Amino acid sequence: MDIEKYKFWKKRQDVVEEVVDTLKLNELPLKTVPDYMRRKRGIWYWTGALITIAFVYQVISGLLLLIYYTPSDPYYNTVNVIIDTVPFGALFLASHLYGAYAMIVLIYIHLFRNYFMGAYKKPRRLQWVTGVLLLAITIGVGFFGYSMTGDVLSSDATDVGRGIALSTPILGATLESLVFGNGTSLSLFTHMLSLHIIFTAIIGLLFGLHFFLAEANGMMPSNRKSKYTAPAVDKEDPSYKPWFPYNMAFMVQLALYTFGILIIIPSILMLINGSTVPASATNPPIPPLFSPFPSFAPTSPFAGYVPAYPPWFLLFIYKAVDFQIFTGPMSPLIASTVFGVVPLLYFLLIPFMDGSKDLHPLARPMVTAFGILAVIYMVILSAWGALSPGIPIPPSEVYAVFIPPWVIVVGGMYFLNRMYKQNKFRVTSNKSIASFLLFMFLLIFMVIELAENFSAFMNHTSALNLVSTALAGGATSFVAFGTMKSAQVAEKYQPVKEPKQHVISVNTAVIISAILGIFAVAVIAMISTLNPVGVISEGEFGLGLGGILVISGLIMRLYRAAFYHE
Repeated sequence: MDIEKYKFWKKRQDVVEEVVDTLKLNELPLKTVPDYMRRKRGIWYWTGALITIAFVYQVISGLLLLIYYTPSDPYYNTVNVIIDTVPFGALFLASHLYGAYAMIVLIYIHLFRNYFMGAYKKPRRLQWVTGVLLLAITIGVGFFGYSMTGDVLSSDATDVGRGIALSTPILGATLESLVFGNGTSLSLFTHMLSLHIIFTAIIGLLFGLHFFLAEANGMMPSNRKSKYTAPAVDKEDPSYKPWFPYNMAFMVQLALYTFGILIIIPSILMLINGSTVPASATNPPIPPLFSPFPSFAPTSPFAGYVPAYPPWFLLFIYKAVDFQIFTGPMSPLIASTVFGVVPLLYFLLIPFMDGSKDLHPLARPMVTAFGILAVIYMVILSAWGALSPGIPIPPSEVYAVFIPPWVIVVGGMYFLNRMYKQNKFRVTSNKSIASFLLFMFLLIFMVIELAENFSAFMNHTSALNLVSTALAGGATSFVAFGTMKSAQVAEKYQPVKEPKQHVISVNTAVIISAILGIFAVAVIAMISTLNPVGVISEGEFGLGLGGILVISGLIMRLYRAAFYHE
Protein backbone atom coordinates (compact mmCIF):
# COMPACT_ATOMS: atom_id res chain seq x y z
CA MET A 1 0.00 0.00 0.00
CA ASP A 2 2.78 2.42 0.88
CA ILE A 3 4.59 1.55 -2.37
CA GLU A 4 1.45 2.22 -4.41
CA LYS A 5 0.93 5.52 -2.62
CA TYR A 6 4.54 6.49 -3.33
CA LYS A 7 4.13 5.69 -7.03
CA PHE A 8 0.98 7.78 -7.19
CA TRP A 9 2.59 10.88 -5.69
CA LYS A 10 5.81 10.34 -7.66
CA LYS A 11 3.79 10.30 -10.88
CA ARG A 12 2.01 13.48 -9.80
CA GLN A 13 5.36 15.15 -9.11
CA ASP A 14 6.72 14.12 -12.51
CA VAL A 15 3.70 15.62 -14.28
CA VAL A 16 4.00 18.88 -12.35
CA GLU A 17 7.72 19.13 -13.10
CA GLU A 18 7.04 18.55 -16.80
CA VAL A 19 4.47 21.36 -16.88
CA VAL A 20 6.82 23.67 -14.98
CA ASP A 21 9.64 22.93 -17.40
CA THR A 22 7.41 23.44 -20.45
CA LEU A 23 6.07 26.81 -19.24
CA LYS A 24 9.45 27.90 -17.80
CA LEU A 25 7.69 28.94 -14.61
CA ASN A 26 10.84 28.66 -12.52
CA GLU A 27 12.56 31.13 -14.83
CA LEU A 28 10.05 33.94 -14.27
CA PRO A 29 11.90 36.98 -12.83
CA LEU A 30 9.37 37.54 -10.05
CA LYS A 31 10.26 38.50 -6.51
CA THR A 32 10.03 36.00 -3.70
CA VAL A 33 8.29 37.05 -0.48
CA PRO A 34 8.36 35.97 3.18
CA ASP A 35 5.90 33.36 4.38
CA TYR A 36 3.92 35.77 6.58
CA MET A 37 2.56 37.43 3.44
CA ARG A 38 0.65 34.26 2.63
CA ARG A 39 -0.73 33.71 6.11
CA LYS A 40 -4.04 34.72 7.64
CA ARG A 41 -3.30 38.42 8.20
CA GLY A 42 -1.14 38.73 5.11
CA ILE A 43 -4.08 39.62 2.85
CA TRP A 44 -3.26 43.33 3.29
CA TYR A 45 -0.09 42.75 1.29
CA TRP A 46 -2.15 41.51 -1.66
CA THR A 47 -4.58 44.36 -2.27
CA GLY A 48 -2.70 45.15 -5.48
CA ALA A 49 -3.10 41.53 -6.59
CA LEU A 50 -6.85 41.70 -5.88
CA ILE A 51 -7.09 44.83 -8.05
CA THR A 52 -5.29 42.99 -10.85
CA ILE A 53 -7.68 40.04 -10.59
CA ALA A 54 -10.71 42.37 -10.68
CA PHE A 55 -9.24 44.15 -13.72
CA VAL A 56 -8.78 40.82 -15.54
CA TYR A 57 -12.43 39.99 -14.88
CA GLN A 58 -13.47 43.42 -16.15
CA VAL A 59 -11.58 42.93 -19.40
CA ILE A 60 -13.09 39.47 -19.98
CA SER A 61 -16.67 40.47 -19.18
CA GLY A 62 -16.30 43.82 -20.97
CA LEU A 63 -15.14 42.20 -24.22
CA LEU A 64 -18.12 39.82 -24.12
CA LEU A 65 -20.52 42.75 -23.59
CA LEU A 66 -18.82 44.73 -26.36
CA ILE A 67 -19.92 42.11 -28.89
CA TYR A 68 -23.57 43.02 -28.27
CA TYR A 69 -23.42 46.73 -27.44
CA THR A 70 -24.31 48.83 -30.49
CA PRO A 71 -24.29 52.64 -30.07
CA SER A 72 -26.40 53.02 -33.24
CA ASP A 73 -29.50 51.61 -31.50
CA PRO A 74 -31.62 53.41 -28.90
CA TYR A 75 -29.16 53.04 -26.07
CA TYR A 76 -31.54 52.23 -23.24
CA ASN A 77 -33.03 49.54 -25.46
CA THR A 78 -29.57 48.24 -26.38
CA VAL A 79 -28.70 47.49 -22.78
CA ASN A 80 -32.07 45.91 -22.12
CA VAL A 81 -31.69 43.74 -25.23
CA ILE A 82 -28.46 42.41 -23.68
CA ILE A 83 -30.34 41.71 -20.45
CA ASP A 84 -33.46 40.20 -22.02
CA THR A 85 -32.19 38.25 -25.04
CA VAL A 86 -28.44 37.52 -24.80
CA PRO A 87 -27.60 34.24 -23.01
CA PHE A 88 -26.25 35.18 -19.57
CA GLY A 89 -26.26 38.82 -20.69
CA ALA A 90 -27.87 40.02 -17.46
CA LEU A 91 -25.29 38.14 -15.38
CA PHE A 92 -22.33 39.51 -17.34
CA LEU A 93 -23.71 43.06 -17.25
CA ALA A 94 -24.39 42.99 -13.50
CA SER A 95 -21.06 41.34 -12.62
CA HIS A 96 -19.21 43.77 -14.91
CA LEU A 97 -20.79 46.66 -13.03
CA TYR A 98 -19.90 45.23 -9.62
CA GLY A 99 -16.44 44.28 -10.84
CA ALA A 100 -15.88 47.98 -11.52
CA TYR A 101 -17.19 48.84 -8.05
CA ALA A 102 -14.88 46.29 -6.46
CA MET A 103 -11.91 47.59 -8.43
CA ILE A 104 -12.51 51.18 -7.32
CA VAL A 105 -12.98 50.21 -3.65
CA LEU A 106 -9.84 48.06 -3.72
CA ILE A 107 -7.78 50.85 -5.29
CA TYR A 108 -8.87 53.25 -2.55
CA ILE A 109 -7.96 50.67 0.13
CA HIS A 110 -4.62 50.01 -1.56
CA LEU A 111 -3.85 53.71 -1.91
CA PHE A 112 -4.71 54.74 1.64
CA ARG A 113 -2.93 51.74 3.15
CA ASN A 114 0.26 52.67 1.34
CA TYR A 115 -0.27 56.36 2.11
CA PHE A 116 -0.41 55.82 5.87
CA MET A 117 2.53 53.40 5.69
CA GLY A 118 4.64 55.97 3.85
CA ALA A 119 5.06 53.74 0.80
CA TYR A 120 5.25 56.83 -1.41
CA LYS A 121 8.79 57.64 -0.24
CA LYS A 122 12.00 56.71 -2.00
CA PRO A 123 12.50 54.47 -3.90
CA ARG A 124 8.77 54.17 -4.71
CA ARG A 125 7.97 57.71 -5.81
CA LEU A 126 7.21 56.91 -9.45
CA GLN A 127 5.43 53.73 -8.41
CA TRP A 128 3.16 55.81 -6.17
CA VAL A 129 2.49 58.37 -8.92
CA THR A 130 1.42 55.67 -11.38
CA GLY A 131 -0.86 54.23 -8.69
CA VAL A 132 -2.62 57.57 -8.15
CA LEU A 133 -3.03 57.99 -11.91
CA LEU A 134 -4.52 54.50 -12.08
CA LEU A 135 -7.12 55.54 -9.50
CA ALA A 136 -8.08 58.66 -11.47
CA ILE A 137 -8.29 56.79 -14.79
CA THR A 138 -10.26 53.92 -13.25
CA ILE A 139 -12.84 56.41 -11.97
CA GLY A 140 -12.97 57.89 -15.48
CA VAL A 141 -13.54 54.44 -16.99
CA GLY A 142 -16.29 53.84 -14.45
CA PHE A 143 -17.98 57.14 -15.35
CA PHE A 144 -17.95 56.42 -19.09
CA GLY A 145 -19.21 52.88 -18.56
CA TYR A 146 -21.95 54.09 -16.22
CA SER A 147 -23.04 56.62 -18.85
CA MET A 148 -23.43 53.97 -21.57
CA THR A 149 -26.64 52.50 -20.14
CA GLY A 150 -28.78 55.36 -21.45
CA ASP A 151 -31.10 55.40 -18.43
CA VAL A 152 -32.22 58.44 -16.45
CA LEU A 153 -29.26 58.15 -14.05
CA SER A 154 -26.69 58.13 -16.84
CA SER A 155 -28.51 61.05 -18.47
CA ASP A 156 -28.32 63.08 -15.24
CA ALA A 157 -24.64 62.16 -14.78
CA THR A 158 -23.67 63.22 -18.30
CA ASP A 159 -25.65 66.47 -17.93
CA VAL A 160 -23.66 67.41 -14.81
CA GLY A 161 -20.42 66.34 -16.49
CA ARG A 162 -21.28 68.39 -19.55
CA GLY A 163 -21.94 71.43 -17.36
CA ILE A 164 -18.57 71.06 -15.62
CA ALA A 165 -16.80 70.73 -18.96
CA LEU A 166 -18.55 73.77 -20.44
CA SER A 167 -17.60 75.93 -17.45
CA THR A 168 -13.90 75.40 -18.20
CA PRO A 169 -12.39 78.71 -19.38
CA ILE A 170 -11.33 78.94 -23.05
CA LEU A 171 -11.39 75.16 -23.65
CA GLY A 172 -14.93 74.59 -22.40
CA ALA A 173 -16.69 74.03 -25.73
CA THR A 174 -13.80 71.96 -27.11
CA LEU A 175 -13.61 69.79 -24.01
CA GLU A 176 -17.38 69.28 -23.96
CA SER A 177 -17.38 68.26 -27.62
CA LEU A 178 -14.38 65.96 -27.17
CA VAL A 179 -15.92 64.07 -24.26
CA PHE A 180 -19.68 64.28 -24.92
CA GLY A 181 -19.90 64.59 -28.70
CA ASN A 182 -21.70 67.08 -30.91
CA GLY A 183 -25.03 67.03 -29.09
CA THR A 184 -26.67 64.02 -30.74
CA SER A 185 -27.34 60.81 -28.85
CA LEU A 186 -25.36 58.77 -31.38
CA SER A 187 -22.32 61.01 -30.95
CA LEU A 188 -22.63 60.98 -27.15
CA PHE A 189 -22.71 57.21 -26.79
CA THR A 190 -20.08 56.64 -29.45
CA HIS A 191 -17.75 58.93 -27.48
CA MET A 192 -18.63 57.22 -24.20
CA LEU A 193 -17.85 53.79 -25.66
CA SER A 194 -14.64 54.96 -27.32
CA LEU A 195 -13.35 56.69 -24.18
CA HIS A 196 -14.31 53.68 -22.07
CA ILE A 197 -12.15 51.44 -24.26
CA ILE A 198 -9.28 53.94 -24.61
CA PHE A 199 -9.07 54.54 -20.85
CA THR A 200 -9.16 50.79 -20.22
CA ALA A 201 -6.18 50.38 -22.57
CA ILE A 202 -4.35 53.16 -20.70
CA ILE A 203 -5.04 51.33 -17.43
CA GLY A 204 -3.43 48.23 -18.92
CA LEU A 205 -0.32 50.15 -19.99
CA LEU A 206 -0.01 52.02 -16.69
CA PHE A 207 -0.53 48.84 -14.75
CA GLY A 208 2.32 47.22 -16.68
CA LEU A 209 4.62 50.07 -15.60
CA HIS A 210 3.28 49.98 -12.03
CA PHE A 211 3.85 46.23 -11.77
CA PHE A 212 7.37 46.54 -13.21
CA LEU A 213 8.25 49.21 -10.65
CA ALA A 214 6.74 47.15 -7.83
CA GLU A 215 8.91 44.18 -8.80
CA ALA A 216 11.99 46.36 -9.27
CA ASN A 217 11.57 48.14 -5.92
CA GLY A 218 10.58 45.02 -4.05
CA MET A 219 8.02 44.70 -1.30
CA MET A 220 7.90 47.08 1.61
CA PRO A 221 9.10 45.14 4.68
CA SER A 222 7.30 45.06 7.99
CA ASN A 223 7.65 48.06 10.29
CA ARG A 224 9.83 46.08 12.69
CA LYS A 225 12.28 45.27 9.94
CA SER A 226 12.41 48.81 8.53
CA LYS A 227 12.25 50.46 11.97
CA TYR A 228 9.88 53.03 10.44
CA THR A 229 12.72 54.49 8.39
CA ALA A 230 12.92 55.07 4.63
CA PRO A 231 14.11 53.80 2.27
CA ALA A 232 12.31 50.62 3.35
CA VAL A 233 13.48 47.93 0.97
CA ASP A 234 13.24 44.22 1.61
CA LYS A 235 16.22 42.19 0.48
CA GLU A 236 15.37 38.70 -0.67
CA ASP A 237 16.35 36.13 1.92
CA PRO A 238 17.52 32.61 1.04
CA SER A 239 14.76 31.33 3.33
CA TYR A 240 12.10 32.86 1.06
CA LYS A 241 10.29 30.21 -0.91
CA PRO A 242 10.30 30.47 -4.75
CA TRP A 243 7.49 32.29 -6.56
CA PHE A 244 6.42 29.03 -8.14
CA PRO A 245 4.60 27.13 -6.80
CA TYR A 246 4.02 28.99 -3.51
CA ASN A 247 2.97 32.48 -4.63
CA MET A 248 1.35 31.17 -7.81
CA ALA A 249 -0.87 28.76 -5.85
CA PHE A 250 -1.80 31.56 -3.45
CA MET A 251 -2.65 33.86 -6.38
CA VAL A 252 -4.84 31.18 -7.98
CA GLN A 253 -6.66 30.81 -4.67
CA LEU A 254 -7.23 34.58 -4.46
CA ALA A 255 -8.43 34.68 -8.08
CA LEU A 256 -10.97 31.91 -7.53
CA TYR A 257 -12.34 33.60 -4.41
CA THR A 258 -12.46 37.02 -6.10
CA PHE A 259 -14.15 35.78 -9.28
CA GLY A 260 -16.65 33.87 -7.16
CA ILE A 261 -17.55 36.89 -5.04
CA LEU A 262 -17.79 39.17 -8.10
CA ILE A 263 -20.41 36.79 -9.51
CA ILE A 264 -22.26 35.90 -6.29
CA ILE A 265 -22.99 39.46 -5.08
CA PRO A 266 -24.68 40.73 -8.29
CA SER A 267 -26.49 37.39 -8.61
CA ILE A 268 -28.07 37.90 -5.20
CA LEU A 269 -29.06 41.44 -6.18
CA MET A 270 -30.54 40.13 -9.44
CA LEU A 271 -32.73 37.72 -7.50
CA ILE A 272 -33.79 40.48 -5.11
CA ASN A 273 -34.52 42.85 -7.97
CA GLY A 274 -36.49 40.19 -9.85
CA SER A 275 -36.68 42.04 -13.17
CA THR A 276 -34.91 44.61 -15.31
CA VAL A 277 -37.27 47.36 -14.12
CA PRO A 278 -37.78 48.24 -10.44
CA ALA A 279 -40.98 46.71 -9.08
CA SER A 280 -42.05 50.09 -7.70
CA ALA A 281 -41.12 53.48 -9.05
CA THR A 282 -41.31 55.10 -5.63
CA ASN A 283 -39.91 52.19 -3.61
CA PRO A 284 -37.61 49.97 -5.71
CA PRO A 285 -36.30 46.78 -4.03
CA ILE A 286 -32.69 47.97 -4.48
CA PRO A 287 -31.66 51.66 -4.25
CA PRO A 288 -30.91 53.09 -7.72
CA LEU A 289 -27.32 53.80 -6.67
CA PHE A 290 -26.59 50.09 -6.29
CA SER A 291 -29.05 48.43 -8.63
CA PRO A 292 -27.39 45.88 -10.94
CA PHE A 293 -29.54 47.03 -13.87
CA PRO A 294 -30.42 50.35 -15.55
CA SER A 295 -33.16 52.48 -14.07
CA PHE A 296 -35.99 53.95 -16.14
CA ALA A 297 -35.46 55.51 -19.55
CA PRO A 298 -35.21 59.34 -19.54
CA THR A 299 -38.50 59.48 -21.47
CA SER A 300 -40.34 57.20 -19.03
CA PRO A 301 -43.16 58.75 -16.97
CA PHE A 302 -41.49 57.16 -13.94
CA ALA A 303 -38.15 58.91 -14.55
CA GLY A 304 -39.18 61.78 -12.29
CA TYR A 305 -39.32 59.42 -9.31
CA VAL A 306 -35.60 58.66 -9.59
CA PRO A 307 -33.29 61.15 -7.80
CA ALA A 308 -30.52 62.69 -9.90
CA TYR A 309 -27.80 60.35 -8.68
CA PRO A 310 -24.35 60.21 -10.25
CA PRO A 311 -22.26 57.04 -9.89
CA TRP A 312 -21.77 56.45 -6.15
CA PHE A 313 -17.99 56.82 -6.52
CA LEU A 314 -18.49 60.40 -7.78
CA LEU A 315 -21.08 61.44 -5.22
CA PHE A 316 -18.53 63.46 -3.24
CA ILE A 317 -17.72 65.66 -6.24
CA TYR A 318 -21.30 66.02 -7.46
CA LYS A 319 -22.46 67.08 -3.99
CA ALA A 320 -19.76 69.74 -3.86
CA VAL A 321 -21.34 71.31 -6.95
CA ASP A 322 -24.43 72.01 -4.79
CA PHE A 323 -22.45 74.11 -2.29
CA GLN A 324 -23.50 77.75 -2.46
CA ILE A 325 -20.08 78.90 -1.33
CA PHE A 326 -19.23 78.51 -5.03
CA THR A 327 -21.05 81.10 -7.10
CA GLY A 328 -21.07 82.29 -10.70
CA PRO A 329 -21.02 80.49 -14.05
CA MET A 330 -17.76 78.70 -13.19
CA SER A 331 -19.02 77.32 -9.86
CA PRO A 332 -19.32 73.69 -11.11
CA LEU A 333 -15.72 73.76 -12.32
CA ILE A 334 -14.45 75.43 -9.13
CA ALA A 335 -16.26 72.90 -6.90
CA SER A 336 -14.92 69.99 -8.96
CA THR A 337 -11.42 71.46 -8.82
CA VAL A 338 -11.47 72.01 -5.05
CA PHE A 339 -12.86 68.58 -4.18
CA GLY A 340 -11.50 66.54 -7.07
CA VAL A 341 -8.47 68.02 -8.79
CA VAL A 342 -6.75 69.53 -5.72
CA PRO A 343 -6.83 66.27 -3.70
CA LEU A 344 -5.58 64.40 -6.76
CA LEU A 345 -2.67 66.83 -7.15
CA TYR A 346 -1.91 66.54 -3.45
CA PHE A 347 -1.63 62.77 -3.64
CA LEU A 348 0.45 63.01 -6.81
CA LEU A 349 2.90 65.47 -5.21
CA ILE A 350 3.10 64.06 -1.67
CA PRO A 351 6.22 61.97 -2.49
CA PHE A 352 8.05 65.18 -3.36
CA MET A 353 6.59 67.32 -0.55
CA ASP A 354 7.32 64.85 2.26
CA GLY A 355 11.09 64.40 2.14
CA SER A 356 11.52 63.01 5.66
CA LYS A 357 12.68 59.46 6.30
CA ASP A 358 10.08 58.81 9.01
CA LEU A 359 7.49 56.17 8.17
CA HIS A 360 5.54 56.11 11.43
CA PRO A 361 2.12 57.83 11.01
CA LEU A 362 2.60 59.78 14.27
CA ALA A 363 5.96 61.10 13.06
CA ARG A 364 4.14 62.65 10.07
CA PRO A 365 1.22 64.35 11.85
CA MET A 366 0.01 66.65 9.07
CA VAL A 367 0.38 64.01 6.36
CA THR A 368 -1.56 61.52 8.46
CA ALA A 369 -4.16 64.13 9.37
CA PHE A 370 -4.75 65.02 5.70
CA GLY A 371 -5.20 61.33 4.88
CA ILE A 372 -7.74 60.87 7.68
CA LEU A 373 -9.58 64.04 6.63
CA ALA A 374 -9.66 62.86 3.01
CA VAL A 375 -11.43 59.67 4.09
CA ILE A 376 -13.83 61.51 6.44
CA TYR A 377 -14.75 64.18 3.91
CA MET A 378 -15.24 61.63 1.14
CA VAL A 379 -17.59 59.59 3.32
CA ILE A 380 -19.52 62.66 4.50
CA LEU A 381 -19.92 64.11 1.01
CA SER A 382 -20.92 60.75 -0.46
CA ALA A 383 -23.56 60.18 2.22
CA TRP A 384 -24.76 63.76 1.81
CA GLY A 385 -25.05 63.35 -1.94
CA ALA A 386 -26.93 60.08 -1.61
CA LEU A 387 -29.45 61.50 0.87
CA SER A 388 -29.98 64.93 -0.69
CA PRO A 389 -28.95 64.83 -4.37
CA GLY A 390 -29.12 68.12 -6.20
CA ILE A 391 -30.28 70.14 -3.17
CA PRO A 392 -28.39 73.47 -2.75
CA ILE A 393 -26.44 73.73 0.50
CA PRO A 394 -25.99 77.16 2.15
CA PRO A 395 -22.49 78.21 3.31
CA SER A 396 -23.38 77.91 7.01
CA GLU A 397 -24.13 74.18 6.64
CA VAL A 398 -20.96 73.63 4.60
CA TYR A 399 -18.83 75.22 7.32
CA ALA A 400 -20.69 73.28 10.04
CA VAL A 401 -19.83 70.02 8.27
CA PHE A 402 -16.20 70.69 7.38
CA ILE A 403 -14.72 72.69 10.27
CA PRO A 404 -15.29 70.30 13.23
CA PRO A 405 -13.50 67.29 11.64
CA TRP A 406 -10.60 69.55 10.67
CA VAL A 407 -10.19 70.90 14.20
CA ILE A 408 -10.53 67.47 15.84
CA VAL A 409 -8.24 65.57 13.47
CA VAL A 410 -5.49 68.17 13.08
CA GLY A 411 -5.52 69.03 16.80
CA GLY A 412 -5.58 65.36 17.75
CA MET A 413 -2.68 64.48 15.48
CA TYR A 414 -0.64 67.41 16.81
CA PHE A 415 -1.23 66.18 20.38
CA LEU A 416 -0.37 62.56 19.49
CA ASN A 417 2.77 63.69 17.66
CA ARG A 418 4.02 65.49 20.78
CA MET A 419 3.43 62.39 22.88
CA TYR A 420 5.21 60.26 20.28
CA LYS A 421 8.25 62.56 20.31
CA GLN A 422 8.35 62.31 24.10
CA ASN A 423 8.45 58.51 23.79
CA LYS A 424 5.22 58.10 25.72
CA PHE A 425 4.08 55.33 23.39
CA ARG A 426 6.82 52.93 24.43
CA VAL A 427 5.04 49.62 24.87
CA THR A 428 5.19 47.55 28.06
CA SER A 429 3.15 44.57 29.22
CA ASN A 430 1.08 46.63 31.66
CA LYS A 431 0.48 49.40 29.13
CA SER A 432 -0.65 46.95 26.46
CA ILE A 433 -3.19 45.28 28.76
CA ALA A 434 -4.44 48.61 30.10
CA SER A 435 -4.82 50.06 26.60
CA PHE A 436 -6.73 46.97 25.47
CA LEU A 437 -9.21 47.28 28.36
CA LEU A 438 -9.57 51.02 27.75
CA PHE A 439 -10.21 50.53 24.03
CA MET A 440 -12.78 47.81 24.78
CA PHE A 441 -14.67 50.17 27.08
CA LEU A 442 -14.50 52.98 24.52
CA LEU A 443 -15.64 50.64 21.75
CA ILE A 444 -18.79 49.68 23.65
CA PHE A 445 -19.50 53.35 24.38
CA MET A 446 -18.90 54.46 20.77
CA VAL A 447 -21.08 51.71 19.28
CA ILE A 448 -23.98 52.91 21.45
CA GLU A 449 -23.22 56.54 20.52
CA LEU A 450 -23.07 55.68 16.81
CA ALA A 451 -26.40 53.86 16.96
CA GLU A 452 -28.06 56.88 18.64
CA ASN A 453 -26.61 59.36 16.16
CA PHE A 454 -27.54 57.20 13.19
CA SER A 455 -31.09 56.82 14.47
CA ALA A 456 -31.38 60.60 14.91
CA PHE A 457 -29.97 61.16 11.43
CA MET A 458 -32.46 58.74 9.83
CA ASN A 459 -35.35 60.44 11.64
CA HIS A 460 -34.22 63.94 10.71
CA THR A 461 -31.74 64.52 7.90
CA SER A 462 -29.67 67.61 8.65
CA ALA A 463 -26.10 68.79 8.32
CA LEU A 464 -25.60 68.66 12.11
CA ASN A 465 -26.90 65.10 12.37
CA LEU A 466 -24.78 64.08 9.39
CA VAL A 467 -21.61 65.48 10.99
CA SER A 468 -22.45 63.85 14.33
CA THR A 469 -23.04 60.48 12.69
CA ALA A 470 -19.90 60.73 10.57
CA LEU A 471 -17.74 61.71 13.56
CA ALA A 472 -19.25 58.93 15.67
CA GLY A 473 -18.62 56.46 12.85
CA GLY A 474 -15.05 57.64 12.44
CA ALA A 475 -14.40 57.48 16.17
CA THR A 476 -15.93 53.99 16.35
CA SER A 477 -13.70 52.81 13.50
CA PHE A 478 -10.65 54.32 15.20
CA VAL A 479 -11.48 52.70 18.54
CA ALA A 480 -12.18 49.35 16.86
CA PHE A 481 -8.82 49.54 15.12
CA GLY A 482 -7.17 50.48 18.43
CA THR A 483 -8.83 47.53 20.13
CA MET A 484 -7.53 45.17 17.48
CA LYS A 485 -3.98 46.56 17.57
CA SER A 486 -3.80 46.64 21.38
CA ALA A 487 -4.99 43.03 21.45
CA GLN A 488 -2.22 42.10 19.01
CA VAL A 489 0.38 43.92 21.13
CA ALA A 490 -0.88 42.30 24.34
CA GLU A 491 -0.68 38.92 22.64
CA LYS A 492 3.05 39.43 22.05
CA TYR A 493 3.63 39.41 25.82
CA GLN A 494 2.02 36.00 26.19
CA PRO A 495 4.19 32.87 26.24
CA VAL A 496 5.47 32.20 22.72
CA LYS A 497 3.99 29.13 21.09
CA GLU A 498 5.64 27.38 18.23
CA PRO A 499 3.51 27.77 15.11
CA LYS A 500 2.07 24.62 13.65
CA GLN A 501 3.85 23.87 10.41
CA HIS A 502 1.80 20.93 9.18
CA VAL A 503 -1.69 22.43 8.84
CA ILE A 504 -3.52 19.36 7.51
CA SER A 505 -2.60 15.87 6.38
CA VAL A 506 -2.60 14.92 2.70
CA ASN A 507 -5.22 12.21 3.19
CA THR A 508 -7.55 14.57 5.05
CA ALA A 509 -7.13 17.22 2.34
CA VAL A 510 -7.89 14.69 -0.39
CA ILE A 511 -11.04 13.45 1.38
CA ILE A 512 -12.39 16.96 2.04
CA SER A 513 -11.51 18.03 -1.52
CA ALA A 514 -13.34 14.99 -2.90
CA ILE A 515 -16.47 15.86 -0.89
CA LEU A 516 -16.29 19.47 -2.08
CA GLY A 517 -15.74 18.26 -5.64
CA ILE A 518 -18.82 16.02 -5.49
CA PHE A 519 -20.86 18.95 -4.18
CA ALA A 520 -19.52 21.15 -7.01
CA VAL A 521 -20.48 18.51 -9.62
CA ALA A 522 -23.99 18.40 -8.13
CA VAL A 523 -24.23 22.21 -8.41
CA ILE A 524 -23.05 22.04 -12.03
CA ALA A 525 -25.72 19.46 -12.78
CA MET A 526 -28.40 21.72 -11.27
CA ILE A 527 -27.41 24.98 -12.96
CA SER A 528 -26.84 23.33 -16.36
CA THR A 529 -30.62 22.87 -16.67
CA LEU A 530 -31.39 26.57 -16.11
CA ASN A 531 -32.58 28.86 -18.87
CA PRO A 532 -29.62 31.05 -19.98
CA VAL A 533 -32.02 33.95 -20.64
CA GLY A 534 -34.00 35.46 -17.81
CA VAL A 535 -33.01 37.50 -14.77
CA ILE A 536 -34.16 34.96 -12.17
CA SER A 537 -32.61 31.92 -13.85
CA GLU A 538 -29.40 33.82 -14.57
CA GLY A 539 -29.24 34.92 -10.94
CA GLU A 540 -29.59 31.31 -9.85
CA PHE A 541 -26.94 30.28 -12.38
CA GLY A 542 -24.64 33.00 -11.06
CA LEU A 543 -25.07 31.81 -7.49
CA GLY A 544 -24.15 28.30 -8.58
CA LEU A 545 -21.20 29.40 -10.72
CA GLY A 546 -19.87 31.71 -8.00
CA GLY A 547 -20.26 28.92 -5.46
CA ILE A 548 -18.26 26.54 -7.66
CA LEU A 549 -15.46 29.11 -7.93
CA VAL A 550 -15.40 29.60 -4.15
CA ILE A 551 -15.35 25.81 -3.68
CA SER A 552 -12.43 25.62 -6.11
CA GLY A 553 -10.66 28.26 -4.01
CA LEU A 554 -11.25 26.16 -0.89
CA ILE A 555 -9.79 23.11 -2.62
CA MET A 556 -6.72 25.16 -3.58
CA ARG A 557 -6.47 26.28 0.04
CA LEU A 558 -6.51 22.66 1.18
CA TYR A 559 -3.89 21.81 -1.43
CA ARG A 560 -1.59 24.56 -0.16
CA ALA A 561 -2.11 23.50 3.45
CA ALA A 562 -1.43 19.82 2.75
CA PHE A 563 1.46 20.01 0.30
CA TYR A 564 3.09 23.39 1.07
CA HIS A 565 2.22 23.49 4.81
CA GLU A 566 0.86 27.03 4.52
